[in-house]
Amino acid sequence: MNVYPAANIRNVCLLGHSGDGKTSLAESLLFMTKATDRLGKVSDGNTVLDYDPEEIKRQISISLSVAPIEFEKNKINVIDTPGYFDFAGEVLQALRVADTAIIACTAKSGVGVGTEIAWKHVKKLTIPRAFYVSKLDEENADFYKTLDDLRDKFGISVCPVIIPIIADGKCTGVIDIISLKAYEMKNGASSETSVPDSMKAQVDDLRAKLAESVA
Repeated sequence: MNVYPAANIRNVCLLGHSGDGKTSLAESLLFMTKATDRLGKVSDGNTVLDYDPEEIKRQISISLSVAPIEFEKNKINVIDTPGYFDFAGEVLQALRVADTAIIACTAKSGVGVGTEIAWKHVKKLTIPRAFYVSKLDEENADFYKTLDDLRDKFGISVCPVIIPIIADGKCTGVIDIISLKAYEMKNGASSETSVPDSMKAQVDDLRAKLAESVA
């Protein structure tokens, strides 16, 4: 078991409306960092974090769970929280120890009530935050509409740093706006690739907007 100094330990809290992909994100992080050797699914009732029989039966998170992962010589404690308002106490407990927060919302429904409540919590506590847009592969998903909704609701400080590469309705990779690098996903592993020619103008435009927002 590795021992980490305090400077190399981070607590990241996952927030958002129920069903917006928090547990699935945590499951993916566990799998991508090789903490697990399979990718569990909420619908199959085999995720690491929703282990309680009631959670498996109802396919929702009831209590907070912690997924410790290791990345670049750092230990990151990913804290998955329930989205249903009945379990708000679990969310407040997680926020007490969180260094930063990731607020999940979907590319289908955009900003929900849970999104707004999560924002209010982290803003009140002055916790650094980022948005994660899930369900990009589902029918009627629209990443850029969700991005516009987030900017309209929470201001121009909401800027994309990672955008999806969509091909035939599927997310096949991502582009890092800051480094101008693209990555594709195959068989659960990512590899660097070139930015699609069809997206270069869009990437340049988004990078300029990011610089304006920072300024």
